[in-house]
Amino acid sequence: MSIGSWRTSIERLDGAYSEHTLRSYRSDFTIFERWCLGNDRAPLPATPQVVADFIAADAVTSASSTLKRRLAAIRKVHRLFRLPCPVDDEEVAIAVRRAMRAKRRRPRQALGLTAALRDQLIAACPDTLIGRRDRAMIAIGYDTLCRRSELVCLRLEDLTRLSDGGAKILVRRAKNDQFGDGRWGYLSAVALAHLDAWAEAAAIREGPILRAVIGGHLQAKGLLSVAVSRRLKAAAQRAGVPAPTTAALSGHSMRVGAAQDLMTAGKSLLQIMSAGGWTSVNVVGRYVGEADWNVWAV
Repeated sequence: MSIGSWRTSIERLDGAYSEHTLRSYRSDFTIFERWCLGNDRAPLPATPQVVADFIAADAVTSASSTLKRRLAAIRKVHRLFRLPCPVDDEEVAIAVRRAMRAKRRRPRQALGLTAALRDQLIAACPDTLIGRRDRAMIAIGYDTLCRRSELVCLRLEDLTRLSDGGAKILVRRAKNDQFGDGRWGYLSAVALAHLDAWAEAAAIREGPILRAVIGGHLQAKGLLSVAVSRRLKAAAQRAGVPAPTTAALSGHSMRVGAAQDLMTAGKSLLQIMSAGGWTSVNVVGRYVGEADWNVWAV
């Protein structure tokens, strides 16, 4: 079996899995393959001992979630070739358990961008094309509780204006919604005004709402998800937010902060889960569990 043929095999999955998932498979198996070749091991087919040794080595620098993702890629590639799956062996299970016990039990929590911090960042955005885009991004991300990957995929034609001055927008696909049933996100009148100001300035009539602006020119494709956290940090720096708080902001911060605000406003866990499209009580419980003390100070 030729090295590299697994890449062609993954192409068979196009359309059956999200592009994000396929990108992860390619990236993670490439990392596994490079480790194997650098240590004179066979990546395909791999033995359980090879996978266990890889996990032990990768655990030094990778988070628990990353290790799980690496194993998913190794499992998928072996199954595509109808090879015995080394990931399911007890030797690998022991290596994973050892790695997990060595890690911090509690996942690192993204800083919640609550309403006060949201308003501070929006106020600091300049009255430029990029500034208007960033205002809309922050306002929409907070109101819809979107993950960053969902936020950059929002489309203008999926917006429905409501009689209360706000709007609802279809969040087409989420990480836990593989078949694209979607969910509705609500936009307040304030968030809708920011969206309208950006759309008018950028002359957007349809397609992705959030787009890159390069050299003063609007791009046709949607903003990359990795840009969301960069734009939040840039707004925080302009607003004079303390460096530790700025560093703790991520593309997940608007989702976390909005959930925390809903909790402190007296909304039930079920209502919060519905607003953010969560299916796991544990995940949303971890987010809102810090609502009372996750406060930033200047």
